[in-house]
Amino acid sequence: MKCTFKYRVYPTAVQEQWLFAELRHQKQLQNYMLQMRSQMWEYGSKSVSLYDQINHLAKLRENSHYATHAQDMQVSTIKRVDTAFQHFFRRCQDGSEKRGHPRYKKSVRSLTWCLRKSQGVRRKPIRETGRRQNRLKVPKLGEVAIRQHRPFIGDPKEVTLKKTARGWYAFIVCEVPDPVKCVPQSACGVDVGTHNFLTTSDGEKIPNPRFYRQAEWKLAKLQRNLSRKKRGSRRWYKAKQAIAKQHDIVVCQRLDFIAKTAYWLFHHKGFDAVVAEELKPSNLVKNRYLAKSISDASWAIFFDWCAWVAKRDGKHFHQVSPHNTSQTCSQCCQRADTRLKLSQRMFYCKSCGIRIDRDHNAALNILFRAACALRGEVWDAILYETRNPLLQQACWG
Repeated sequence: MKCTFKYRVYPTAVQEQWLFAELRHQKQLQNYMLQMRSQMWEYGSKSVSLYDQINHLAKLRENSHYATHAQDMQVSTIKRVDTAFQHFFRRCQDGSEKRGHPRYKKSVRSLTWCLRKSQGVRRKPIRETGRRQNRLKVPKLGEVAIRQHRPFIGDPKEVTLKKTARGWYAFIVCEVPDPVKCVPQSACGVDVGTHNFLTTSDGEKIPNPRFYRQAEWKLAKLQRNLSRKKRGSRRWYKAKQAIAKQHDIVVCQRLDFIAKTAYWLFHHKGFDAVVAEELKPSNLVKNRYLAKSISDASWAIFFDWCAWVAKRDGKHFHQVSPHNTSQTCSQCCQRADTRLKLSQRMFYCKSCGIRIDRDHNAALNILFRAACALRGEVWDAILYETRNPLLQQACWG
């Protein structure tokens, strides 16, 4: 299993100029390799492989400016082009998505290189200094100051330097042993929404922070400030950078909240298994009335984080079908006669007379659909079977 550690990097002004020049070179190399593949297929119907382009790079480095740049970064750029074409071929074969031919890049914001081995031992990317800031070893550049707030675990494989609106960051990918999956003793159903971010099957609710909604007034002010500047001027670039920083702040706030929420479910609450709906936010955002709220909630990122935390810590996370989880009674399995609107926050069953919060009812249905999973079977079950007390005891051991 691979685990990525993120650190803040503080290059000097001279080092930052070198990094920007390297980003421009990698952009040109990526576009050149993309053009090479496209023209070879268009004019000669010949497919170019990854190793063909790596061998071509070796010839380019003999008597040209390519030799002045780090070879490891150039090989990683070629691998990035190859990955883009592999995904393009897969989409062409499936036919379920748009083909999306790889496009030329206007800019590249990250540099990646693989760590080589010396006498069977992989080189460490960071040199410890015993001070607040350590040193990151960058090929052809030297050492760059890095704030290593925690040590990385495992065998480091590759390093990525990325430029964001608020600075430079280093991502170190390490290979760690796969954890042993635990035997689930407790499970929780989770229903996500726009009113509350999530509701558990125990009835607990986490309010939706709405980070983008809260920052809209500030973004609008910055946009008005940008509109008053002359396009291409120094003040225009400065105002544009301020908008990018504010968007970056919103993204970091959202990721921090999602990461803490996923950790809270598995560790603070102590659930061994978390079950959620298998939603498709890309289809849900087509609703023009809810698109902004759904995008601000970022359910897909939350599901990815839950899956990652479960994989890292030996827990379980699965998703079940979302059909009629809010329209079905969690006690008697009867479906409501009329479909509930989003404004109706309570579910009332005419068959058994239960009155319950609609999100809590949906979370219970999600949990009941996954009851068979605790017996090592598929994460889906008949609702009547999971509501039988005798069968529930068998399910939960």
